[in-house]
Amino acid sequence: MEQIKITLKKPRVYTKEQELADTIFFYFKKKIKFAAIMSFIKRKGYQAIYQIWNDVKHSKAKNDVALFLWKVKNERVIYKNGKQNSKNNHRRK
Repeated sequence: MEQIKITLKKPRVYTKEQELADTIFFYFKKKIKFAAIMSFIKRKGYQAIYQIWNDVKHSKAKNDVALFLWKVKNERVIYKNGKQNSKNNHRRK
């Protein structure tokens, strides 16, 4: 009888945020830590980080890691639903 081996494609991926972080992690050849990418996604949001990564991926920059980190640092995210506090909205109440 033949045994069937089932291997997970990405063993540490459980959510869509972790899937995006894993994709970015391997795209930049592990130059940015996985935990750092997860913290970017947590602070800036899934859609903002995906958009930044997509812009960097399609650009022809010499140092794409530095461009990604610079864009993440300078990204301003304003939450319209009011769930985040004023610190994340970059304005005072």
